[in-house]
Amino acid sequence: MKSLSLFSIVLLLAAAGGDSSGMGKEEALAKAKTMTAELAETLKTQLQRAVKEEGFASAIHVCNAVAPSAAEEISAHHNARIHRVSLKPRNPNGAPDAHETAALTAMDEDQAKGQLNEAYVEVVSQSDGSKSLRFMKPILTAALCLNCHGTPDKLNAEAAAAIGKLYPGDKATGYGENQVRGAFSVTVPLN
Repeated sequence: MKSLSLFSIVLLLAAAGGDSSGMGKEEALAKAKTMTAELAETLKTQLQRAVKEEGFASAIHVCNAVAPSAAEEISAHHNARIHRVSLKPRNPNGAPDAHETAALTAMDEDQAKGQLNEAYVEVVSQSDGSKSLRFMKPILTAALCLNCHGTPDKLNAEAAAAIGKLYPGDKATGYGENQVRGAFSVTVPLN
């Protein structure tokens, strides 16, 4: 409950006022939304094509190899950072930092109350005095996602075998439709 209040307050504070140095908050927010849309569309297109052409096991390859390289390209192009995180990561590189953990927890709590936000936004300060905009957009499971992220009775057998080989410590299953699977996490430097 505290995290909902904290993120609601932070969202309001982030929307109020401007930053006189470096990139403004509104510009950073627009950049974060653009980056998220680019990565989401790239992954959706690649995953759909892989499943159609080679089956669900090939979708695991897309998430393993294509998604990180696409995130790196988008990050470099926009001079900011985007990646995917989850409280139940498949890839250990998808483990959240403290800020992301708090936001993901708030997303789960908000969804349980039917109050999931479109995005969770906060301006954070580092010890060196620099600031950045932290933007997180929930990733919800669709019916198709359950082939790789669902409960054991929903998992595609080929996908489950590929997951077992690539990710022996996988935690990213057991989801139902329309649950928060994780989030796109963007960090945009403000100054």
